[in-house]
Amino acid sequence: MRIFTFSFSPTGTSAKILRGIAEGLSGIQDAAVVHTDLTFKPAADIALSPDDIVVAAAPVYGGKIAPIAKQRLRGLRGNNARCIVAAIYGNRAFENAVADFASFMTEAGLIVCGAAAFVGEHSYSTAATPIASGRPDSNDMADARTFGREIAARILSGELREVSAASLADVPSPPESMVNFRNFVIGYQKQQAENPVAYLPQVDPSLCDGCGICYGVCPTEAIAPDCDEADPAKCIKCCACVKSCPQGARRLDTPFAKPLSENFNQRKSPVWIL
Repeated sequence: MRIFTFSFSPTGTSAKILRGIAEGLSGIQDAAVVHTDLTFKPAADIALSPDDIVVAAAPVYGGKIAPIAKQRLRGLRGNNARCIVAAIYGNRAFENAVADFASFMTEAGLIVCGAAAFVGEHSYSTAATPIASGRPDSNDMADARTFGREIAARILSGELREVSAASLADVPSPPESMVNFRNFVIGYQKQQAENPVAYLPQVDPSLCDGCGICYGVCPTEAIAPDCDEADPAKCIKCCACVKSCPQGARRLDTPFAKPLSENFNQRKSPVWIL
């Protein structure tokens, strides 16, 4: 048996959850584990077999799995290999992301036998507007290892079978929070229709020392080596550049940060189905 793990993780949250799941899978002896980081390059063409297991983790962007994560998995040829998908979201809602991820893997020829949604620090989270700050934390990692052990138990018992990922239910947020956020989105959409504004990471030249770290962590090559402004045609607003800048020279002033921070600060726990 081979176990293939894949993560697209610009800010490290999805990769961290995947590591926890992999630790839980370590009880499967004699299984070769091959990890591929999709953050900077696509997976090579891989022809899987029905005996193989795939575990993939990626962030949720706008209620679906980040499109670039799916693009970088297109080299997979499933051949009825079994897979587990994990969507990492910023504590608001994972919406259709789990079902979206599962559908993509099914189209690639894999059989989805498990699905999960874990919380990770939101890309827009800052000290002023914290959104799931510091997550995944120790409790999340313990849950990720538990999930991995449950997968391992199903594999060893021969009970890892196809599931309906679409049936995985989100943890509901308080109704007032949902109403507040919905009203914000309606107002935002109206403002954008009247006066469109592109919100992208900005650079403070008085703080930037040209170290190039932002260039190195950008998953889409949206930043030039001289640490210039992000290319709007390539930027996916993952905020890897913002969170990694040692000088604090980069920031994303998005109007979404405040309502997300104010309305979705109630801790959500991971959910999964096997």
